[in-house]
Amino acid sequence: MKSLSHSSDCEHSTTLPRQFCPQLIARLGRVKTQLQEKFEQAYPGSAHLVHQAVAEADALAWETSFPHLFLPDFAEARLAEIVGAREPVFAHAA
Repeated sequence: MKSLSHSSDCEHSTTLPRQFCPQLIARLGRVKTQLQEKFEQAYPGSAHLVHQAVAEADALAWETSFPHLFLPDFAEARLAEIVGAREPVFAHAA
């Protein structure tokens, strides 16, 4: 997994203007915070799972050319996987 600092990812990109990198990193930080707050409200008592899902989604998003576009969807999908894996199978039988 990549480190939590993405400045080198951004600065070494050949497709992004150099002045855009700090803005992108700052905006993604705000998006991560918003996602964590949203998901913690939806899944009370699962803050650690939410943090894990958002961190994994962040790492995956930075492997794309457009991390700001993919992060929200990756986070939602990863959280659904984590929460779904923790629910008992018989809970859906009714």
